[in-house]
Amino acid sequence: MRLKVTFILIFALVLKLNAQVYPDVNARLFTIVQKGDTVNFLKVDTCLTKKKPTIIFLQGSRQIPLIIDYVDFRFIPSISNFDYQKLSTKYNIIVISKPYIPIVVSKDNLDSQFNCKSEKIDADVASKYFQNDMLDNYVTRTNAVVNYLAKQKWVDASQILVVGHSEGANIAIKLAKNKYVKAVGYLSGNPDGGFSKYLKETRVERYSLKRTAAAVQDSINLLYDDWKQKCSYNSQSPKNTKYYIAKAWLSFAGSLRDEIIAIKKPIFIAYGTEDIGRAIANDLLPIYFMHKGKTNYKMMPMVGCGHNFEELSPEGVSNFDKMYWDDVMNGFVRWFEDLKE
Repeated sequence: MRLKVTFILIFALVLKLNAQVYPDVNARLFTIVQKGDTVNFLKVDTCLTKKKPTIIFLQGSRQIPLIIDYVDFRFIPSISNFDYQKLSTKYNIIVISKPYIPIVVSKDNLDSQFNCKSEKIDADVASKYFQNDMLDNYVTRTNAVVNYLAKQKWVDASQILVVGHSEGANIAIKLAKNKYVKAVGYLSGNPDGGFSKYLKETRVERYSLKRTAAAVQDSINLLYDDWKQKCSYNSQSPKNTKYYIAKAWLSFAGSLRDEIIAIKKPIFIAYGTEDIGRAIANDLLPIYFMHKGKTNYKMMPMVGCGHNFEELSPEGVSNFDKMYWDDVMNGFVRWFEDLKE
């Protein structure tokens, strides 16, 4: 009897959580438990009667909440750069929480980059977020969401798409192995691993900033020292925040080039041409694709744009009033729909 009562209580709790609606952002909250980890995700629009294809958007590296409360209004920060409400008329738009980050956070508890102020990178005691901010964990969490969505009546399980930006692009590549994922969007990713961008950007300073070759090499040697320090953390190291941040860097450091080239599923690749540390690696992907005979891909280099598809001045200054996220996301959708014809 106790087991039955417990099951009923848990089932009722899940139903209650899954019924939670945020009308001010036109989204519904879902909660699933994956190996003891509570995974929250939002579905844009609250309708559960219309079956649609699904886009799962995987945000980059920052400890931002699902919803930010500005008192007078709320918004979903990880997808606010493009018109997700318009896309949601045709697609289920899904965004997944960061581990152990609250669902809704007021602007007063965020820094200028929308990070939760409670997550201090110099803290002696690491928060649950930093302890779980690892690539493998994100892959596990996202796979759990994909598998859950594939069983919902309002999801067309034959058309589940995963789109990742920056750090989220790495996760998207790993999700290509999930049988329910139909196609992958790889936005502003780095096929050579996260840390490599600093080496590339430093090397080109020899020409872009006209630094001496010796000065540039000294800077690269310092980067090697920094990376050596990250790699030095082991099981005997103090388990503070810096330890877990180093482990997060290491988890996203591996090259994904071979994995990207080997993907059999369709892949859409977009990046800013002025995002030098990443653009150089992405520029080479068509060479490898053609060499392997891969044809089900689309390259969308955003000329003159930076990491967030923002326009850059000739001096390299980002203009965030001119961003081209809608061009990228609409381009992805058009490309996918053309694949079906």
